[in-house]
Amino acid sequence: MNSSTAKNGEAREYIESTPKRQGKVGRHCRRFWWVWLIAFCLSILVIMIVIVYAILPAVGQKELDKTVLNLHSFTILEPSPTSLLLSVNSTITGASGIAAHSRLEPMEVSFFLENHKPIQPFMSLQLPGIKGGSAVPVITTNVTTEITSVPGLTEFSALLLGSETLRVAIRGRTTLWAGKLHTKVNYNEVVTIKGFNQLEGMEIEEYTLLNQTQQADGSNLGGKVLIPNPTVFEIQMGDVHINMSLNGQTLGNGTIPGLHIRPGNNTYDFRAKVQTSALIPLATALGSGNPVVLDVRGNGTDINGVSIPWLAGPLSALNVKVPIKARE
Repeated sequence: MNSSTAKNGEAREYIESTPKRQGKVGRHCRRFWWVWLIAFCLSILVIMIVIVYAILPAVGQKELDKTVLNLHSFTILEPSPTSLLLSVNSTITGASGIAAHSRLEPMEVSFFLENHKPIQPFMSLQLPGIKGGSAVPVITTNVTTEITSVPGLTEFSALLLGSETLRVAIRGRTTLWAGKLHTKVNYNEVVTIKGFNQLEGMEIEEYTLLNQTQQADGSNLGGKVLIPNPTVFEIQMGDVHINMSLNGQTLGNGTIPGLHIRPGNNTYDFRAKVQTSALIPLATALGSGNPVVLDVRGNGTDINGVSIPWLAGPLSALNVKVPIKARE
C-alpha cells in the first residue's frame, strides 16, 4: 500500500468516525437530559447565591458608605427628663452605582458622639424608607423618642452649647433592596454640626427698671436679650434661670421665660431680680457711658416646674459675657 492510499484511508476513517461520536453525544444527552438540567439549575443557583450572599452585600455596603447625610434642621420639642419630640429635615447625597437605584427599608438609628469610648448612644430615631437618587429627602416629623442615656445626652448638650463644631455619629441596620434582590446593610454616618459656641454674641438689647411691688414674681428689671443661634437646631428650653454678676459682684438672678430658641438672631424677653445693694452700682455703670458687660451663668431650666437635667447641667457650666447695649 502506497502512502497516498494510506492517507486516504485515514481521512476516510476520521470522516466516518465523527458522526458516530456526535451520535453518541446526542444519545447521551437524550438519555440523561435530566442530569444536565439539574446541573444547569445548580449552576444558576450557585451564581445567585454568590450574588446574593457575597457580591450584593459587599457592593451594597460599599456604595452606601459613600453617601453623605446633609442636616438642614433638627427640632427638639417637649423635652422631659426621659423623652423628646424630634423632627428632622435632611437629604442623602452622593449615591452612585447600586445605591442610586435601590431602596432602604425603614430603620431605627442611634445617635452618639464620635470617638466616645465606650460608644454611648443617647437617643434613637425611627427613619422612613429611603429610595435611591442623587438628593434623597429624609424627613421625620414629631416623633417621640426615648432618651437612652441621660449622661450621654448631657455630654452632647454640653458640646452643642459650648463648641463651635462637633461630630455626631449615626448608626443603624436595615435591608437594602436592589430590584427583587435584598441584603442586610449597616448605615454608618458621621455628621459635622455647628454648635452654639458658648452663646457668643449674646447681648442685652433693651432694659428697663420695674416697680418690684407691682410684679408677681418680684422682678425689678426687665428687657430683651439677643441670643444668636448659628446652628440648625431649634430647641424648646423652657424657663431658663440665670445668675448675674458685674465685676465680680453678684447682681442677682433672672429668668428667660419659655425660651424656644430658633436658628438665626432672635430676641427674647427676660426678667431679673437685682439685689437692692447692687442697683446703684449697676445704674452708675450704665450711666457712665462705658461698656457694661455682665457675667451670666445658667442656673437650671424647667418646663411647668419639671427640671430638665440634661439641659440644666450644660447651661450651668456656661459662663457667658453679655454686654448691655448702650442707649442711643
